[in-house]
Amino acid sequence: MSKSNSLVRPKFPFRLLITGLLCAGVLVASAWFTRPGPGIECDRLAPLTVLATIAAFLMAICFRQMARYEERSQRWFLAACLLLAAISLFTDFRYVRRYRGICDSVQQMQGQSSPTQQP
Repeated sequence: MSKSNSLVRPKFPFRLLITGLLCAGVLVASAWFTRPGPGIECDRLAPLTVLATIAAFLMAICFRQMARYEERSQRWFLAACLLLAAISLFTDFRYVRRYRGICDSVQQMQGQSSPTQQP
């Protein structure tokens, strides 16, 4: 083994780095929207649903890239990205599932209490 070969590290393709940044960004956005607040904000449910969809899409991208890249370090990196996307998907789903009924009932009560306009 020559000295020059021992110092060469495998480079990550640009696509892997972009995938990692997107997975980390979705996780940070999910954490931002699911942060505890003084009350339940029903306006957070729609963005969390979109973030959950993006996380599922990123999981599919990670699986597809695992078939393409065969180096061990690249596969571990993709496994970490897959874990980040899965955590984001799971947290978003639980938050939306927990508060969807409450927000729907509040919207129904507001709709019933608002006066209807007669033509």
